[in-house]
Formats: sequence, C-alpha cells, structure tokens
Amino acid sequence: MGSNPHMHRDRFGQPITAQSARAVELYDDAIDCMFALQRGSGDLIDGALDLDSGFALGHCAKARSLAGVGDNAQARDYAARGRDLAANLPERERRHAEIVSLVFHGESTAALDAVRDHAAAYPRDAVPLSFALGVYGLFGFGGFKDFRERQVELLQTVAHAYGEDDWWFLASYGWALVEAGRSGEGIPMLDRALALRPDNANAAHGRAHGYYEQGAAQEGEAFIEAWLSGYDRRAILHAHLAWHQALFALQRGDGDRAQAIYRDSIRPAVSETLPMFTMVDCASFLLRASMVGCDFEAAQWDEVLRLIEERFPKPGIPFVNTHLAMVYGGVEDHEAMKNLEQGVARLLDEGKQASGSVVADICAGIAAYGKGGYRDAAQVIRRAVPELARLGGSNAQRDVYVDLAVSASLRAGDIAAAREIAKQRWTRRAGHLDDAWLDRQCGGENRVSATTAVAWRHRLLPQPKPP
Repeated sequence: MGSNPHMHRDRFGQPITAQSARAVELYDDAIDCMFALQRGSGDLIDGALDLDSGFALGHCAKARSLAGVGDNAQARDYAARGRDLAANLPERERRHAEIVSLVFHGESTAALDAVRDHAAAYPRDAVPLSFALGVYGLFGFGGFKDFRERQVELLQTVAHAYGEDDWWFLASYGWALVEAGRSGEGIPMLDRALALRPDNANAAHGRAHGYYEQGAAQEGEAFIEAWLSGYDRRAILHAHLAWHQALFALQRGDGDRAQAIYRDSIRPAVSETLPMFTMVDCASFLLRASMVGCDFEAAQWDEVLRLIEERFPKPGIPFVNTHLAMVYGGVEDHEAMKNLEQGVARLLDEGKQASGSVVADICAGIAAYGKGGYRDAAQVIRRAVPELARLGGSNAQRDVYVDLAVSASLRAGDIAAAREIAKQRWTRRAGHLDDAWLDRQCGGENRVSATTAVAWRHRLLPQPKPP
C-alpha cells in the first residue's frame, strides 16, 4: 500500500484513493450492484460520498448510478466533478475518471479509444471497460458492422487478468461470445457466472440470449420465468427480461400468453425501466405480434405513442429511430413518419448517425410497409440486412427487421422469397424461427393475400387466425 493512509484497494485489487476503507467497501458494493443490474447502487454510493465528499471515483460511480435511473443531467455533473477531483491522483484513477466524463458528455469516439488504451494498461479496471460492452455500449452504438467481433477481441485481450471466477467478467465475455455466434463457448461462462452470483441479471440476460441463439424457445421461456420470480420489478432489466419471455412465447405460437406478459410487465404503464428501453421493447413486440395476427386495442399503440411524444420529440440514436418508425407505422401517423425520415436525413448529412444510411433504409422500409407498399418494403429491408449490425442492439432485437422483410414478402405474395429470407436465418442461428414459425407468419398454411394481410394496425382489419 505504501505510506499513503488514503490509498486502499478496490474489489479488483486496484489502488484507489479515499478517506476511509468503509467508503471503498460501499463503493465496491455499489459497483457490484450496478454490474449485477440490481437496485440499490444509488444509496450505497451516497453512503460512500457521505464518508468522503472528495472521493473522485465515488463521484464517477454516482454518475453511472444516476444514468441508470435516467437522470443524465446530474450524471454529467457528477462525472465532471469526478474528473476534476481525480486531476492530481495516480494515472489509473485519472484515466478512469476521464473516460467516465467522456462517456457522459457524449464523446463516444474519444471514450472508446481511451477505453482500449486503458484496458491495455489496466486490464482489471472493469468500470471503464464495461462502457464498451453490451449491445448499447460504445461498440454497440458505434456504427461498427463487426461490433460483436470487436467486443470479443477486446475481452480476449484482458481475459488473462480475470481468471475463471469473476462473475462480472464471465457474464460480459459469455454474452459477447453468444452474440458473436460462439454460443458453445459463451453459454458455459454464463452458467458459471450465474453459479457464482445467482442474482446477476446481466448473466441471466446473456443466458436468455443463449437460449434464443440456440433455438430453444420453450427452455428459454421457462428459464426467464423462473429467474424473474426473484427479481425486483423496479430493477432496470425486469421489463426487458419479460420482453424476452414474451418473445419466446410469441415465437412458439402462444400469442395469448405473449400478450398477457406484455400487459403485465412490459407496456409503458407498468414498466419501471428507462424510457428508451421501454419504447424499444414495446415497439418491437407490438409489431412482431401484429405480424402474426395478434389483436390489439388501439390504446396499446397509443400508449407507446404518448411515451414517444413525451420523451422522444426528435430523432436521435439510429437504433431508437427505427423503433420510432415502427410505432408511427403502427398508428398510421404518416406525418410523424415523414418528419422522422426527414430528421434522420438531416442527421445523416451532419454526420450524426453512426450507423450510416442503414437507419434511413430501415425507416423507409417500415414507412412503405405501413402504407401497404409491401413489395417495396421487402426490397428495401432485404438490401439493408447485411448492414443491420451497424444499428447496434442484439441479434434477437435486430431480428425484427428480418421478420419485417419476411412479412412484407408474404404480403406481397412472394412466399418463396419469404421462405428464403427466413431459411437464411434458421440454418445459421435461432432455429426456432423455422418453417413452423413461417407458417404462423402466413396466418395459416400458405394463405397470404392482400385481403387477409393488409392490416397492420388491427383496429382496422384483424387478420384471421390459423384454424
């Protein structure tokens, strides 16, 4: 430790400057709480800052905790304060605080470059590393077509520093491998992470993706149902895990169960997660369910539209923009769709859509679908498929675009094209989205026509259900 009485070690064994050992203990607990996606990190880090108001990395942790409850303005303030407090601290803490400040001030490119350099020098500094990870992280929303592979590569470079018993690293690495098509390697890591810390929602989430990628819908649904029983409904990932559960039910043909889960745990009136998470999951679920003939009251779409009007007044993140388009299409708000497309075009011109033009293509395809231009929609979306990863999000989330291409082809009467699109997916991954799934997309065995398939918003014309 040296002679500095204020130098302690965090739970990863790194020197950390604080006025008391207890403040560091509370800090460690707060970080673990955030990494496990459990509630309570705010109170823990407040306790640490009460003991040491000048705790630089404590302020950085507070910034992350605030962002987790949607208070981005205060998160920026705490990140800036942490950076300032760390100015005269050892290099590791200075660089850590600088990365946190870059992240919360929207300097994503600089933050990612700094994370890579920092990981090489300090591989066990997990907090900066964590910002690069996940499907909404610096890689995921960085516009990289190969972001999954880049994420795995970064984790490979630091794996030696974590061994085989760090539940946070195992969950992070395991899920990254699953998304990169390496489920055989990733799933055992996720299982190990859950064994080490059963309340780790990050690992449970990654495991749900493992079931999805392997085509095990029934097993995945049962896993989530069992795991969710012990998870606080107010926690950040509860609604999203319920979305996975509902998606499995929908994809295996139980629309009634899927809709019940949506009403109970996902829709805006009951979800207690971040607005972006809620909007994305609701938009995707409602569209997917509508495509297989589930009936929705107008209020279900309108509820999501109200959330958009309150929290998403203009286009922003490309992945989010495509989900705004789903809702505008679902409520047949052609004016809002036009404004969205124009806004996305402006952002592209300004270089503010990391995904590149694929976001505009998907929005255009959804707009065409909503107006009944199914052949055009199918062509536009199919052309965009090779670039979809640039939008970010998980494989399971991006599958909604593939589903839309399948549905548009069916509604245009091109069953062969629809089957080819679906087959390209089920022969590589997500094997539960097979011929039986395609049958359900048809609304009955090979029975698709402009008459039976014209309605997207079921307040106008419900599709007949399979006999």
